[in-house]
Amino acid sequence: MKSGERLRLGFVYGLLGLVPVFLLGWLGYVQVAQAGELDRKGRAPLRLVAATAARQGAVVERTPAPRGSIVDRNGQPLAFDRPVYEVRAWIGLSKKRRASTVAMREWLDGLARDFAVALASDPELADRGVARRKHEERLRKLITREFGMQRLPAGDRALPEGFPRSAELRLAGEVDVLPVIDALRAIGKRRDLRGFVRLDFLPAFARSYPDRHLTYGIVGHTVTEWARQSSGGRELVTFGTVGLEAANVLSRGVGHERPGRRDGDGRPYFLAPPMLDPARPVLHGTLDLELQRIATDELATQAEAGAKVGKVTVPKWGALVLVEVASGDVVAAASWHRDVDNYKSASFTPYQSLFEPGSIIKPLVCAYALEAGVLDWGHVYDCRPHGSDYRDTIRGLGRRKPVRDDHPCQDLNAHGILVNSSNIGMSLIGLGLAREQWRDYMRFYGFGEGLDLPLPHGRVGGWPRQSFDPSTRLKSFRANSAISFSFGYEFQVTAFHIARAYLRMMRGQDAELRVCRGVELDGKWLPAPRLREGGKLSPRVLAAVRDAMADVMSPAEGATGRHAHRLIAREYGIDIHGLVAGKTGTAASMVGIPGRGRVSVRNASFVGFLPAHAPRWLAVCVLQKDDSARFYGGSYAAPPAVRLLLQAERLAAERRRRQESRVAGGQTR
Repeated sequence: MKSGERLRLGFVYGLLGLVPVFLLGWLGYVQVAQAGELDRKGRAPLRLVAATAARQGAVVERTPAPRGSIVDRNGQPLAFDRPVYEVRAWIGLSKKRRASTVAMREWLDGLARDFAVALASDPELADRGVARRKHEERLRKLITREFGMQRLPAGDRALPEGFPRSAELRLAGEVDVLPVIDALRAIGKRRDLRGFVRLDFLPAFARSYPDRHLTYGIVGHTVTEWARQSSGGRELVTFGTVGLEAANVLSRGVGHERPGRRDGDGRPYFLAPPMLDPARPVLHGTLDLELQRIATDELATQAEAGAKVGKVTVPKWGALVLVEVASGDVVAAASWHRDVDNYKSASFTPYQSLFEPGSIIKPLVCAYALEAGVLDWGHVYDCRPHGSDYRDTIRGLGRRKPVRDDHPCQDLNAHGILVNSSNIGMSLIGLGLAREQWRDYMRFYGFGEGLDLPLPHGRVGGWPRQSFDPSTRLKSFRANSAISFSFGYEFQVTAFHIARAYLRMMRGQDAELRVCRGVELDGKWLPAPRLREGGKLSPRVLAAVRDAMADVMSPAEGATGRHAHRLIAREYGIDIHGLVAGKTGTAASMVGIPGRGRVSVRNASFVGFLPAHAPRWLAVCVLQKDDSARFYGGSYAAPPAVRLLLQAERLAAERRRRQESRVAGGQTR
């Protein structure tokens, strides 16, 4: 071997010998100088440990925890979670496509069309063509916005600098139909799109509400979506919780992890299915879904039928509530609005719409006054507008607005005043209460106080500040508030407030409504607090008021419930006198309406219970019109409430018979 060849060969072997020296030096630098980490632009440093290498071929999917379920008092589902996917697409433009804006537009338009066809591949869709067009229009707008296509210059040219080369889009949420999932996956597997479109199926849950239109106000709603974290990842966030959905117990649970591996193309495949949480909480509401449906139908039928008197068309809003007297459970609560398409954004009238109650509070006033010892139930009052009692007691106070009755009344005792609904007679009774007693009356029945319910945006109502202001003279209070309070004016309530007030009249001052019966949690039954009964009225007081309210629903001349009595007798062949007790109410008020200023409204209301002398069910109905035409509680609010009471008793009897007919030894939950 010549010396030149030996020199060249030595040089080559010398270079080869430097390679392991370089590698050892580089590894030492990485392990010692960088402490086992590699810097990454815009991302956290990559730790050079065994776990990092394992993660390159492994994947772990975090399965979010489903929310607890909500059921009615009979176990019927009102709200539950179902597993779904949220589908996101990463779209990248190749160098070839960036060279022509025309080609780029055509490719992206075709991609939007393909996605729309896939999303409309649900075989249960009524009209796939309409669904496809809607999806395509939405996705075109989304892609145009994300890629800034509305800012592209005219003509065919290369994509200018500063325009996005890739974008991540949310294609759809709540995807749980297999044909749709398969069609979307097929798009990601096409060869001409490989490397430019990646689809991510993020596991999530969608809240399902059977009979949704029946349960907006009590059950409420919730929205769950994937949201970005500050660290760059995503988390499943639940927001917009309303009604019973806001209960903290429903969000218990930590979810699960599902291990998997990545294939040669980087696509994950899983080794095991996710495990569902076996201890999901179940909240038991007080609603009876069947009675809720009946209440909703009765209220809507009555409201939409309208009145045929004068210029009355249909009410502005309505509320119908059914309460179980023994427990205070809200068994049904229906809401109705005129000209409202989306009840999710409308007020829930039973606890969010205020009104002046009118004559439906007269039994409450009489019960309090009789218990307080300022009312002689047998005393006869002169209820004529020009009688001596009116002249000496009412007119003598200097009241500016006269007190009138809807129909002429003569000499009446307290029983007759309630049956005939005499405003003059009630004013004479109400003036027997001192101002401190009127304040205690409001506290006893809970007027002006919030409802002890887990429901959002509830209205409180109340009375004018000057009514109980110490600076207001006693004579002025008696001439105005004391008289107005007596027949349901000068203060505002909701239908739930009226239901609670009557519940307190029958069960005591501590009684409260409830919308939750209890929770099943970790295999244990945790009942809601029972109805409290402190501060009860005496049996003789309740008996006197119940007897009068039973006669309100008689066919007698002057009884304000006689119209409902005739109607139910004609429809069902039932004589409700002695079966249903009730009180009708009508009030004309001035309220402020946005865009219309102060307008005159009329409230038709009714309170009833059944059976009359041993109340089990309590119903409250309110309908409000935004005009001054005639609109009476006995004609418009009483019929749907009485029908609901009869249906509740019929349904309870049928369920008792079904339980009694079971085989001996069987179990009933």
